[in-house]
Amino acid sequence: MAASQRFRDQVMAQNITWWQRRTGDKILLSAQNDHVGYAAGDPRMYPRTQGSFLRDTPGTKYLPIGFTFHQGSFLSKDAALGGDWKKFIVGAATPGMNEYTLDQVRHEDYYLDIRDAPAAARAWLGVARPTRNIGTQYPYPPADLALARSFDVLVHLHDVREADKLKP
Repeated sequence: MAASQRFRDQVMAQNITWWQRRTGDKILLSAQNDHVGYAAGDPRMYPRTQGSFLRDTPGTKYLPIGFTFHQGSFLSKDAALGGDWKKFIVGAATPGMNEYTLDQVRHEDYYLDIRDAPAAARAWLGVARPTRNIGTQYPYPPADLALARSFDVLVHLHDVREADKLKP
């Protein structure tokens, strides 16, 4: 499974690189944190991420942005393959989680350019802690993730709400 995931992320990065070189345009890539970051929360499942491949190709022109949230709802599936999108609700992050401390900032919603953050903040963000790891399948256990090793910018939201499903 890990080899398949690595290959998938490599090919996704190659597609992005091909498109960018073909058009010369900037590209906004939207994907789950484990794909866009330099390092995955579950390195056994994702030994190399799309973001790490992109760091090798465009280098410093690649800017991985990670997302965290304190509490709320979202759509996911309870099976890896197939199934319907379902609404899941999670309560407030608990002490010890990255999201718990990030939510103590005086702003409910904010972004942080980790590259320019004060040294103390970068040091704190450089330590792996439990972090929500929500993608296509949920529930999924929190991952130990050092946010500063995976992202250059971090967006933190206090409360999130699931997307509205499109009606046919």
